[in-house]
Amino acid sequence: MKIWNNVKKIIVLGLVSCLLTGCGNVIPELTEEEASLIATYAADVALAQGDGGSRLIDTEAETVKREELSQKVEALKEQKAKEEAEEQEAKEGTGQSSGETASIPESVQRPENMAEFIGLPGFQVSYDGYEIKKSYSADEEDEWEPAFDASTGKNLLIVKLKVTNISDAPAVADVMSKNMLFSIRGDNGIGGMAFVTMLLNDFAYAQDEIGAGESKQYVLITDVDENITETNTLSLKMKKDGESMDITLQ
Repeated sequence: MKIWNNVKKIIVLGLVSCLLTGCGNVIPELTEEEASLIATYAADVALAQGDGGSRLIDTEAETVKREELSQKVEALKEQKAKEEAEEQEAKEGTGQSSGETASIPESVQRPENMAEFIGLPGFQVSYDGYEIKKSYSADEEDEWEPAFDASTGKNLLIVKLKVTNISDAPAVADVMSKNMLFSIRGDNGIGGMAFVTMLLNDFAYAQDEIGAGESKQYVLITDVDENITETNTLSLKMKKDGESMDITLQ
């Protein structure tokens, strides 16, 4: 297979060379296979990276993942809107304005209890810090990685969570099928539902195999006023099947 790939490259290079030099001012007639080889080679060159690798991607797995996320997003949008309406009604009922700091119930728990509530046996979920910025990408050094941008007058609050496989065998960390809803609260008037995103590291849609003893970082994102650049306290409220749990992050 490797020899055939090398042969194809030689053929393509020869054909490209002929096209560039003119080969005696005669334009060669190309077969469909030769034309396809040149098109593939040209695309590979155009997307090549500095390390000599290729940006050509087998998109089948990526497409499946995106389709699953899209279906999940549509299913949860309506539920998220309902939760936001109920939360607003609760605030109005207690006389709390949207600008007030959300209070944290006394029955708060630590991040270590998150995995059990969600239903992730063999995993541990821990708080891994936060960022406040205008735009977020899982890999900011990769220009091909999709980014999530704040709306006008807002910053993004990115809460990071680390999921660790504490079992002795690879296992799938499946949050996506649990129909979870998350809201984030903190000082400086921070309080809102976690956004529905299409990011592959969105914690609400995590469904990845993680090796024994290995970890993967996920995020939950909401927005805050653009004047807010830091927060001293953060808590996370999780809802599932009519039950809820409040987690103190910091």
